[in-house]
Amino acid sequence: MAKNIRLLLTVCLLAIAGLIVLQFYWIKNYYQTSLFHFEREVNLAFEDAVKKDFQLRCDTIEQLLVAQLMDTSAFTIQSRYSKVQKVIVHHIYNAKDKKDYTSFSSTELPDSLVAGDIVYKRKIAQQFARNLRTEDLENHVVYYRIQSLGHFVTDKVKRYGFDTSRLRPVLRQRLSERNIYTGFSFYVTNADSLLSHTKLPDALAQNGFVATKAQPTYKWWAYNEQYVRVVFENPIGYIFVKMEWILAGSLLLIILVALCIWLLLKALFHEKKLAIIKNDFINNITHELKTPVATISAAIEALQGSDISKEKNIRYLQHAQHETGRLSKLIDNILNISLYEKNTIRLQPEPVLVEKTIQEIIDGLKIATHIPIQYQYKNDTGTNSVVADKQLFQQALTNVLDNAVKYSGNEVVITVTCSTGSGYFVISCSDKGNGISASSMPHIFEKFYREPKPDHAIKGHGLGLSYVQKIMEAHHGTIEIKSIKGKGTTVILSWPL
Repeated sequence: MAKNIRLLLTVCLLAIAGLIVLQFYWIKNYYQTSLFHFEREVNLAFEDAVKKDFQLRCDTIEQLLVAQLMDTSAFTIQSRYSKVQKVIVHHIYNAKDKKDYTSFSSTELPDSLVAGDIVYKRKIAQQFARNLRTEDLENHVVYYRIQSLGHFVTDKVKRYGFDTSRLRPVLRQRLSERNIYTGFSFYVTNADSLLSHTKLPDALAQNGFVATKAQPTYKWWAYNEQYVRVVFENPIGYIFVKMEWILAGSLLLIILVALCIWLLLKALFHEKKLAIIKNDFINNITHELKTPVATISAAIEALQGSDISKEKNIRYLQHAQHETGRLSKLIDNILNISLYEKNTIRLQPEPVLVEKTIQEIIDGLKIATHIPIQYQYKNDTGTNSVVADKQLFQQALTNVLDNAVKYSGNEVVITVTCSTGSGYFVISCSDKGNGISASSMPHIFEKFYREPKPDHAIKGHGLGLSYVQKIMEAHHGTIEIKSIKGKGTTVILSWPL
């Protein structure tokens, strides 16, 4: 039995360990997948943010360029018909140098500019600014079509060049759209690769930071700011958010499996304990059954003799009668608790005289045990009876007082005190016997349980207190036991009034 239990326990522990290993492997793979997804998302967000920031800077420069072209002190705009191209050509002149000019034509501007037409002039300026944006700015170059205009655009490109302070809010918005709120910083350098990750400083790598691919800044005027990356703090928080249901499910599964195994083992050990207790009970009950049977058998054999005297005849019959009563009482106790567990006991409540019943029990114990009993009864409640099933009331008190006698040795002192409170008639039975150890107190109402003893001098079968508890529950009452090892025990029975 013990070997099988150890084997089962080993298998259960291996099963839990295997489940934990599988869950760890699964979670680790999911973590790697989530980390890869995080890197992909932050790279996409970074690319989108860089493009959006660049478009915003181009918008700003385009608007400033339109305003500059509309300034007559800086530039003048004129239109002429080209016989060669057979279209209207718009000319933009440096207001301070008529030889410094550029021209363009557009199907969207088919008419010639009339002096004083500010609206049409603005359209020409906007179209030219748009052309310069698509041909120059978006290709990260500046062509000096007009020297003064080239200087102006170059100045604005430098002024509104790449700046991490402007990129940060744009990137944060792109990240929030992807539910990424991990802290980040920018890593700007003069040399990097646009194809793959380069080695980051050890301080970043050791902390588990994640870096995006590099993006060019196109700041040709700033040597140390040619490339930029975004370096994110350890994304464990983001990954855990993604994995929260996976982790919760895995943890719940492990807990459920462990709980089931624990309940199984608990039930198994309980059954083992119960089997040991039952075996002990069978050994005790067998001994107690054999003793009266042997005595009765011996008495009958003696009575069969021809030369037996009348005095011996009476004595043998008394022994047989006593042992028969003892055997009947033992069988009744076993049958009573069995019937109660099957809920076949029906109460027949009636008024029961407390002092009279207890006195009859004490007198019976004096005769049965041949031990002097010092008995004291106290009742100052003014109530002499309770409504209960008379037979069960007597059996409950008999079991309690019988234990007091059995576990008190040769000097039995029993005090029964009656009181009332909270709708109950309380009977407290105190003795000065051996008492019960603290380790045994939680088990005293378990069926078949007996406190471990070094010998078996005190006979019993572990049913008494369990049966008393059942009787009290049937009457909707309570039983409470207070005991100090070596000083005595008090059993408190509370009967409803």
